Amino acid sequence: MIKKLLSLKLNKKDFQEKVNKMHAYDIAKELLELTPLERKELYNLLSTERLAEVVAYLEPEIAADILEEFDKKTQTSIFDEMNVDDTVDILLEYEDDDLRDEIIETLEEKEDISKFITYDDDLVGAYLLTDYIFIRPNMDVKEASSSLIKQAPEAESINLLFVKDEEDNYLGAVSLKTLIKARSPKLVSEIMENIPSVTDNSPVTEAVHDMKNYELYELPVVSDDNKLLGILTLDDIIDVATFEAEEDFEKLAALPATKKAENWLKTALRRLPWLLVLLIISIPLMSFTDIMIGSISGVTILAFFQPLMLDSPGNVATQTLAVALKSISDEGKMKRSEIKKEFASNLITSVLLGLITFIISFIFVYFTQTGLPSGASSFTNLQTALIFSSIIAGSLTIVVAVVSLLAIAIPHIFKSIKLDPAVASGPLITTIIDLFSTLVYFGLAAIILKGVGMI
Repeated sequence: MIKKLLSLKLNKKDFQEKVNKMHAYDIAKELLELTPLERKELYNLLSTERLAEVVAYLEPEIAADILEEFDKKTQTSIFDEMNVDDTVDILLEYEDDDLRDEIIETLEEKEDISKFITYDDDLVGAYLLTDYIFIRPNMDVKEASSSLIKQAPEAESINLLFVKDEEDNYLGAVSLKTLIKARSPKLVSEIMENIPSVTDNSPVTEAVHDMKNYELYELPVVSDDNKLLGILTLDDIIDVATFEAEEDFEKLAALPATKKAENWLKTALRRLPWLLVLLIISIPLMSFTDIMIGSISGVTILAFFQPLMLDSPGNVATQTLAVALKSISDEGKMKRSEIKKEFASNLITSVLLGLITFIISFIFVYFTQTGLPSGASSFTNLQTALIFSSIIAGSLTIVVAVVSLLAIAIPHIFKSIKLDPAVASGPLITTIIDLFSTLVYFGLAAIILKGVGMI
């Protein structure tokens, strides 16, 4: 669409009339497909306000590259048309720190930007907006309506009007619907609601939970002494929630964060450390397996069923881990009732898997009689099948029942020591479960086989 419009060589007024019918997001997508010459032509045809709207829809690192194509004066003009949070996100991606500092000094809202740029990106303060509508508690509803009309053109949203006193202390909020329905004489203090707030230094995930639980489109942000600093809006929270979900998914797969535009070599080097960590963790598993196999040498039938002993508990653990991480993400931790339900479910699963495995392994051992120790010759086929099917099925039942508790406990332990619970990744927990499964399987086999005198 943009390429076609540019090829028509329209005058600025006609071009703007047509392009203004497009959503800024669509323009931003097409902007990346233009040649440098076409982009320059587009910049000359768009208004500064429209250009700022388009740039705000780009990824911050891409937006920074685009803006650096302009001179400093034009960059300042574009930033002055943008929301503070978008401006901060893009400025943080500037590679030239001196240029960034120079631009900040020329911006209309340089004080807010200088403050907000210091927040870590996992804190609420990094996402707050200062363009909100406020009213006073002692205003009549008619006066509050007039104040709304005056502030609306500059406000990010008018769904909620935030109430603060003369000292900027946050008191509550009034919904637009409530204000419209109210009739004078009535004071704002009589119709305002106690909408929860978050502090600027709170984790942004806390704000995500609050907006979800209270079904809010805007959330007030206050300082530690309850001064109203700004608001969080739903679109920013959706971005945060999406980013957190992607990040947790990457951690769950032990996949380090990578940029889409990053080359294959950098991507490989980013993934290598986690793979090395998992390799080191696997060394005790290999060593222990070697020791246990040595102690029950000649019982090759146990090695035949070992993949089953590793795969099934690993699958159960990964599923339970996903449930635990979801609960931690939603509520901060799993409820006791959820833990009981998950354990009971996995206990039933372990018993059913054990019964099925018992039948399969019994039939296999009874009819094949392969891979057995030399001491098995003094036992009947029935006795041998019962012994080995009991070892295999019993080990699987024990391991599957216990791993669910490990999969629940590990992310909660990580959270208690201030580590991201998602670090308890599928590969990490599977490695731990493999070690536990091997211990139970070969340990139980050694105890039973020595007990009956088969080895």
